[in-house]
Amino acid sequence: MMGTLMMASLMAMGMTVAVAQEQVRLAINFVPGGTATRIVTGKLKGEWQGPTPKSPDKPLTVPFDLTARVSFYIVVSQITEEGDGIVSVQPQGTQVKGTVGEQPLEFVIGYDGDVKASWGAWSFDSTKLPEEQRKKMRQVLTAGYEITVSPQGKVKAVKLSEALQGAVPPADISLVNQILSATLQALLPAPFPEEPVPVGKSWQFALPLPLFETEKPVELPFKCTLAELRGNEAVIAVQSEAKGDADLTLKRRSEKEPKITVKSGQLQAKGEVIFLLNVGVPQRATWKLSGEAKGIVTPPAKDASPVAFNLHFAAELEDQLLF
Repeated sequence: MMGTLMMASLMAMGMTVAVAQEQVRLAINFVPGGTATRIVTGKLKGEWQGPTPKSPDKPLTVPFDLTARVSFYIVVSQITEEGDGIVSVQPQGTQVKGTVGEQPLEFVIGYDGDVKASWGAWSFDSTKLPEEQRKKMRQVLTAGYEITVSPQGKVKAVKLSEALQGAVPPADISLVNQILSATLQALLPAPFPEEPVPVGKSWQFALPLPLFETEKPVELPFKCTLAELRGNEAVIAVQSEAKGDADLTLKRRSEKEPKITVKSGQLQAKGEVIFLLNVGVPQRATWKLSGEAKGIVTPPAKDASPVAFNLHFAAELEDQLLF
């Protein structure tokens, strides 16, 4: 009896060690012609205390409470000689609903690019525009883009469609590419390690934030950990935190726009990414974010006095691919 118990204990210990030592390779398997629908849903709640377009010289308190849903259709167009995937992304509609400044807000971009929006007593309906204006708006809002992604999930390039390039001033195209690349990279998150990793293994990467007037982009650090294996699913836990004093000015298109300078802030992000091992793709993720920023807004008028602002928010996001 004692020998049987000892043997069972040794077998259990052996199985535990085997599971602990099991390693998996996190690499995206690009299949030419592969398609999926990507849906991102989220909740955003917070408050802005500062100047507004209607009150540029004194601060107002503007609470906001919003829900959003964005949908995309994606296709793996081709695979490069280096093994990178070139992925075409086509928007399929956006919905934002909630309240801003205690006024009901609704903003909807349909699959066909028509827009309906309302905020309080104000409303807009693109179907009532002259046909030529409506056509141009629909072309822009239904235009897609291409991204080049490595097997480790690094976004290496973004290419806007001709319709989007025509709608964006040439001086802003580079910034739009950087913002889009950073946003897509944050949703993966990646790059994944080159080598297979065991459960409990962590890796880090830094996400550039190209929103500030600095020589080099400010970077947001991320820590990822292969938390567990659940059958075909690899669970990746993600954390990020940044806080402290700063002197960062948001990029502006021209000096006619207000100058927004962040003096201090903090940001926390915690997420879980599910990587399907048999398909070779990060299939879904959940995120919780919170943050605060304090600073000043300087109106564009000559000798204008800066006005203090305080922004705080909390958000929840869900991101998934439907095959």
